[in-house]
Amino acid sequence: MLSRRNVLSLAAVLASQLCIPGAAAAQTPPADQPAAPAAEEGKKSVVEEIVVTGSRIRRKDLSTPAPVTVLSREQVVASGKVSIGDFLQTLPEQSNAINTGVNNGGDGATRVNLRGVGTNRTLVLVNGRRLVPGGTGADGSADLNSIPTASIERIEVLKDGASAVYGSDAIAGVVNIITRRGWSGTEASAYAGISGHSDGSTVDVNVTTGQTSDFGNVVFSAGFYNQKKVMAGDRKFSKFAQNYDQIDGVYSNGSGTIPAGRIVGFPATGGTTLFQNLQTNIGASSYIQDPTAPDCGLSPSGQSTCWRAYLGAGLPAAGTAGDGYNFAPDNYLVTPQQRYSVYAAGDTRLGSFARGFFEASYLNRQSGQDLAPEPLVSDGEGVAASALNAYNPFGVDVFVRRRLTEFGRRQTRQDIDTFRVVGGLDGTLSDSLGPLAGWFWDLSLNYGRTQGVNVKHGNLFLPGLAAALGPSYNDAGTWRCSTDGTAAGVIPGCVPLNLFGGVGTITPAMVNPLTFTGTARGTNQLAAFQANTSGELFRLMSERAVGLAVGYEHRELSGSVVNDPITNAGLTTGNKSTDTRGSYNVNEVYGELSIPIVSGMPLVDDLEVTAALRWFDYSTFGSDSTYKLGARYRPIRDVTLRGTYSTAFRAPNIGELYAGTADNFASVKDPCRGTAQGGPALTAQCLAEVPAGGSGDSSSQLRSTVGGNPNVKAETAKIYTVGLVIEPRMVKNLSLTIDYYNMDIDKNISSIGENVILNGCYSGSNPGYCALITRNATTHFIDNIINTQANVGKLATAGIDFAIRYGLPSDFGRWAFSFDGGWLQKIDQTLADGTVLHGKNTFDLNTLNSFGQSGGTFPEWKFNASVLWGFKGWGAGLATRFLGSFHECGEAYTYSPGVTSADYAGLGLCSVDSRFQRKVAAYHTEDIFVGYTLATSAGKTNLTVGMQNMFDAAPAKIYNGFASATDQYMYDQMGRFMYARLTHTY
Repeated sequence: MLSRRNVLSLAAVLASQLCIPGAAAAQTPPADQPAAPAAEEGKKSVVEEIVVTGSRIRRKDLSTPAPVTVLSREQVVASGKVSIGDFLQTLPEQSNAINTGVNNGGDGATRVNLRGVGTNRTLVLVNGRRLVPGGTGADGSADLNSIPTASIERIEVLKDGASAVYGSDAIAGVVNIITRRGWSGTEASAYAGISGHSDGSTVDVNVTTGQTSDFGNVVFSAGFYNQKKVMAGDRKFSKFAQNYDQIDGVYSNGSGTIPAGRIVGFPATGGTTLFQNLQTNIGASSYIQDPTAPDCGLSPSGQSTCWRAYLGAGLPAAGTAGDGYNFAPDNYLVTPQQRYSVYAAGDTRLGSFARGFFEASYLNRQSGQDLAPEPLVSDGEGVAASALNAYNPFGVDVFVRRRLTEFGRRQTRQDIDTFRVVGGLDGTLSDSLGPLAGWFWDLSLNYGRTQGVNVKHGNLFLPGLAAALGPSYNDAGTWRCSTDGTAAGVIPGCVPLNLFGGVGTITPAMVNPLTFTGTARGTNQLAAFQANTSGELFRLMSERAVGLAVGYEHRELSGSVVNDPITNAGLTTGNKSTDTRGSYNVNEVYGELSIPIVSGMPLVDDLEVTAALRWFDYSTFGSDSTYKLGARYRPIRDVTLRGTYSTAFRAPNIGELYAGTADNFASVKDPCRGTAQGGPALTAQCLAEVPAGGSGDSSSQLRSTVGGNPNVKAETAKIYTVGLVIEPRMVKNLSLTIDYYNMDIDKNISSIGENVILNGCYSGSNPGYCALITRNATTHFIDNIINTQANVGKLATAGIDFAIRYGLPSDFGRWAFSFDGGWLQKIDQTLADGTVLHGKNTFDLNTLNSFGQSGGTFPEWKFNASVLWGFKGWGAGLATRFLGSFHECGEAYTYSPGVTSADYAGLGLCSVDSRFQRKVAAYHTEDIFVGYTLATSAGKTNLTVGMQNMFDAAPAKIYNGFASATDQYMYDQMGRFMYARLTHTY
């Protein structure tokens, strides 16, 4: 950590003259209150004790063994970001967390994922206390959008395991949001921005006011935020669905569920002349209508119908052959969101011995996602078009896959409220208590609740669909649904559905009886009591005393998701899920020691060791303990060496324990879909379940069933860090920091993985997995994969963080330079079958699914750099963000003709087979701002204008990404964005 001297010097550089101080990311020491004025050399000053994130011990010295990054409010403002989640996701140590750029699979939340090991392994605190999980119900991590941005004073990021200090979830690190306190004045701010494509407009308006007196202080703020949508069809990089494999290279594929409809299943024998013609003359596994096709037959209704084989690859709109449907333009690229927030905090003196304090916040979020119209897969839903259906030309029951464009886009909307209140007492024991004099104590109650509704529209009611595709009755020229094709079986209110007539043949009268609006209600709730005390014990050979902190915490967490009755009963097309309800409680006791051993001696300017121990008892899985050790050695004033070693744990969350079963559509493909079966073992298993030519299923996503498991146990981890800080006295305001981290997580709470199940079954390496796969008896397509939670595999990551800070005053203004970077040594996932996936510099479908997230980009190098300038009220800044190159894996199995068994050897693990790789180019964006502050008797007025991604850099092309032909978890999808901010303070 930087010394107080350099902290104050850099603070002066950043605050005294810069119009908007700060950079995209900064590493400065943490402080729980504003720093006291610097003491002149040779003079003493009274310095207030503070709490450093990652420790419960109050101290005057800001340096600790653990690496901490501190991000000031001014730095957030300088970035041009108005969402704290968007700002944190640009940090080099953060990877692959959900945000408002995630449409398919998103819920409007923005989370943080330190080290890329999962959002549920990063603990989020507000003023050192836990933030309630946020989202649509039974969520496992905090939604950063639930924190009112106007209330934030700074953010402290601990990049080290901290379970011994804070308990569960702090495996990868801690994000501690420090809010405004003890502030007098009023500040009003208005922000407006729009993309260079004239969409994605954003407005943020907030006001904060505070008052301080001899009796205490109070701060209040209120804010409004609105972000408009961006459609994927309005950007060149995302307007077409694209894929890549090692045989075809890049190709436009789209979806095999097409608006014209596609026949995918016939009975083994029987049928009409049309059916027999198709089987004899074409012999494919699926067919679509084509008026120009050579094979026509006479349908039962007397109309001539022409059919041909379905061609899986290519999109005509992209200039390539094929029948695939381009679903991309109908999807949001950036999802819309609106937020209202209020925040209040204050404290009051209670005599001379104690203080009462409170914090309260409320935020309402309204957000939404839009997807392409429903891809009806009738074989997957178990609903066939009856031979007696009015529009079925085949005379036999058939399965149909059709994109229901006539039903409109699938829509999901969230309306979520997050409420949080904290109240407590704290104080310092009086001198009359002897050895306990000067000990600090605090008692607090922390309650938070997230509740809301998730409304969906665009799926179909399955019983109604079965009736509409069932037998029909011709009632004087009007077709009606009938259970048996006669007048006696007519179903009131049902209209036969035409899936065979091509685009536009589904009428509103057919649509209306089949649609429904489903409303799910969800909750997350946290109630916690804390009691802490800390103080000094005795001195060794150091000017600082040995410090001790002890405390107790009790937490109760609960969560639920109550689906609409149709979804809960599994009577909807698309994703089905059952309700989730659960709760648990925990009691924890901790102790922490800071032992300054020696200071002020030759070659031992300062030497300190630390230790922490926490014992916990969970109602769900029992009791255990975790510990942490640390050391800091400063041989001379200019150089500090530091290191930590800790054990950590993560308790299973409500969703992992009690989630009901739900549908998931994983990015995996049927290994038995093509003509080549990939070797003897694969051939034998595939031939036992599918025809010799393969199943013919070209789907890029397969349905699986996911859900909780009340028997899962806690994850465990071992983490160590080693660091070096250089603050040369000969170069004022310069600091260099480098830290190595290494993390091993065991007993991962995850699922086996759809890809592991498929590969284990069809390669013959784990035949038991075959019992988890269900195929349709008629089409031989995979209907479902069972993939629920368990303690499986391991996760390991390591790398180096480095930072440089330099402040330079000059006759032409003050300059501040910063550089924050990261080098990734490894990020390896050990799967349930023992396979190790190397995520570093690799993006592939197996890594993507096995890491339990849709984002899977882990470049070796990442950095942020910035330069700021301020002079006489003027301020300006330039910042860049860099993400290194890596390779993308093409699919190791493909539907392309002529593929031999050798082409299946890698099974998607392109990290060990270069034939399946393509290089993804490095990516960088540049941001710029300029502003001016005018000081008058009415206060200070600041106007800033800026531009993010000023060269309109498109995100890197990742063709096998889940959406948008990129990784929406990592890259900016908005493009060039211009903004202006007006702030007045008085």
